Amino acid sequence: MTKTRWWLIGLLLIANMINYIDRVNLSFAAPHFMQLLHIGPAEMGVVLSAFLWTYFLLQVPSGMALDRWGVRFVFGGAAILWGAATMLTATITSATSLIIWRVLLGVGEAPSAPAGTKVLSQWLPDQERGFAGSLNIAGVPLGVFIGSPLISWLLATYSWQMVFIVTGLLAVLWGIGWIAYYRLPEHHAGANDAERNHILANNARLTRGDVPQRASWGQLLTNRNVMGLALGHATLLFNLYFFITWLPTYLIERHHMTMIHTGIYGSIPWLFGLAGALAGGAASDRLVRRGWPLMTARKAFLGLGMILSMGALVSVFTETTIWTVFWLSVAVFGLMLTNSVVWSANAEIAPLMQGGRVAGIQNCVGNAGGLLAPVIAGILLQSTGNWSAPLILAAFVALAGAGIYTFMLSDRGRFVVNERSPGIEAARLRP
Repeated sequence: MTKTRWWLIGLLLIANMINYIDRVNLSFAAPHFMQLLHIGPAEMGVVLSAFLWTYFLLQVPSGMALDRWGVRFVFGGAAILWGAATMLTATITSATSLIIWRVLLGVGEAPSAPAGTKVLSQWLPDQERGFAGSLNIAGVPLGVFIGSPLISWLLATYSWQMVFIVTGLLAVLWGIGWIAYYRLPEHHAGANDAERNHILANNARLTRGDVPQRASWGQLLTNRNVMGLALGHATLLFNLYFFITWLPTYLIERHHMTMIHTGIYGSIPWLFGLAGALAGGAASDRLVRRGWPLMTARKAFLGLGMILSMGALVSVFTETTIWTVFWLSVAVFGLMLTNSVVWSANAEIAPLMQGGRVAGIQNCVGNAGGLLAPVIAGILLQSTGNWSAPLILAAFVALAGAGIYTFMLSDRGRFVVNERSPGIEAARLRP
């Protein structure tokens, strides 16, 4: 049996790595830009959140585009666009021009998460989807882990312009490669019949017979699993973007690290995040193989990860580098534990033909939380003058997320064919 599905998951991992390198590059340049552009933390928080404005607004439209035109050209073209926007950031002369290119970055990155969900639903059987989702999400901590020292080195050795040119070029090259390689299982020259049959025979959404192809907008937006994953994702991304946008500045200002030390020590929590990303999907898959219902197996780790992410609050009271990095590592491990399972669960609850749309709903609501994080953190930091307030808020948000995942998600909330409901079409296997 061929292993084309795993090559595609590897490409998704690389895409997420580049995606998050291109998000975090501005975070490392933030102290420099605050001096260059003469802006304070509150204004910088707005700039740091700028890519999320369009990223947030385009989640559902990008999911619909992926459902309509497919993953190959929509995702590949989007990567080329976000790479170009990153490279053009090297030309900025004001806060306004910086915001413009970050907004365009959000346009390009918007299809990323829904595209990953569609690939998982199209290419992976049930017992492999959790681990595949983990590998996909592993690109997030890997991107920050690899990107942190790379960006710090480029800043210290060359210039801030070189940071954006190099990191943007990576996305352009990946997008070209994706368009050249990606196809659906039934059309991919690298997949044989054994692999295609393996995918179809072990995908309960395709073989169960009662999973609808489509649901109406009203049914999607009132489904407890769709909304539970969406609201939980808002709490997850609030914490994740708080780390991505403000962690370098936090280490420099609160723990008095140099730029090079920030790049080194700031990358360590993301190495633990990689461990969390790999652990969540593999462990939840193991529960599925033991007979646990899909959603029960997934949500066990969704809630646990959010509880662990509260460890970041302890870091504000530490004085040594070792303990600071330890508690930040616990927090990032927890966030990635949750994030690795989120997208597997999302692929499993959607109607057959609406994986992109459901993923778009989740990521739209989720990024509303992510959009608020850098802005609120900047305002709290500027108004209080210390880091306790934003970290306390992040901990409370994480606790709320654990409750949402635990109590809203249910195996009874899955979509099934209901002939009395005109908004749902009867399921049928695609030829």
